[in-house]
Amino acid sequence: MKPNRACRRLFAVAALLCSSYLAAAPYPTEDQLRSAIGTGAGILRSQGIALEALDARKEGLNLSLLAAGLNLETGTCLVFYNTRPAAALSRFFDELEERDMPTWLNAIAVHEATHCVEQREAYLRQRFEKVLPPRFEHQGMTVQGYLSVVKSGAVETWGEALADIASVLYLKEAVPQRWTYFAEGIATLRHDLAARSPEHDTSPWLRRVIAEESGTGPNPNIFETAFELRQRFLPR
Repeated sequence: MKPNRACRRLFAVAALLCSSYLAAAPYPTEDQLRSAIGTGAGILRSQGIALEALDARKEGLNLSLLAAGLNLETGTCLVFYNTRPAAALSRFFDELEERDMPTWLNAIAVHEATHCVEQREAYLRQRFEKVLPPRFEHQGMTVQGYLSVVKSGAVETWGEALADIASVLYLKEAVPQRWTYFAEGIATLRHDLAARSPEHDTSPWLRRVIAEESGTGPNPNIFETAFELRQRFLPR
């Protein structure tokens, strides 16, 4: 598997989550995106994963805003950013309060970083019982077999759920007084876009996390907590 092929879509930008604003936020700049990626880098550092930020356009990749994947040769998380305004995303960002932009971008960066954590568990550590849904047999699974499952799209929602849960756990620590505002926004967005993008509807997980206020208190490893909550709150 080549380094750049593990790139994941960013979760739909949280911009349309806010219904009122003080000052509309402009489209994210390179400095803002790099600052958010730095937040992801700090969290990944605690897991022993290095992060490298790359300009998607310079790398010849047509990626939107933020996307990430694990370099399987070096174990480095590659996060690609794109500052070219996209018409659809620009409309979303217009609805944001400018003061909230760093928080949203940080949450997106944590979401992307989480994909790298899961890819390490799968492709390098081969902990398939941890990265596959319960309905999949993990005994005898191989890296190639897991890759085939991923390419089939059968675990796309599963992977997005992990990343969204990690984002919510990050928000609980970063903005403890307002985390439910941001978390509810992500859940609402996921639900509202389900008709267009059902594979990204992680709202059943997020509603449970929010309702039970899971992960409260000191959280030394949001990723391990996210793995546990994804299993516990698996929709029936």
